[in-house]
Amino acid sequence: MERVGVKYLMDTAPWINATTLPQSVPRHILELLETNGQIGLCSVSLLEAAILHRLGRLQLRGTLPEFFMAAMASNLHLLELTPAIAAKTNELSADFQGDPFDRTIAATAAILHLTLITTDATIRDAKVCEVEYYPFRLSRAQM
Repeated sequence: MERVGVKYLMDTAPWINATTLPQSVPRHILELLETNGQIGLCSVSLLEAAILHRLGRLQLRGTLPEFFMAAMASNLHLLELTPAIAAKTNELSADFQGDPFDRTIAATAAILHLTLITTDATIRDAKVCEVEYYPFRLSRAQM
């Protein structure tokens, strides 16, 4: 699969945070996003965001389509699910969390040799792929 110069992959939460709560993203992460050309985003993150919105766990000031328009930065490259990535989700250890979005995102980073930007300590600790971790401290409900 062609990576189009992609070095980093955004997990869903940091991608949402960068758009809705940029003040919650550490400066070093923002600098990575601004200075490293194309940034990857799994297409399943779009579905995860839509589900979070439908369940009321992602509050937006506008509509979901408006969020998608704002969140799809010009340097964001959507990465699609492939047979190799799907197979890799089954090869993750038995103790890796069962969330299919997290499994797919981690597998994508592993298969494409990307560094995953995540706020998820469980993914970081699983050591499935290279990770740039930062803890998320603000609640979206507080904003």
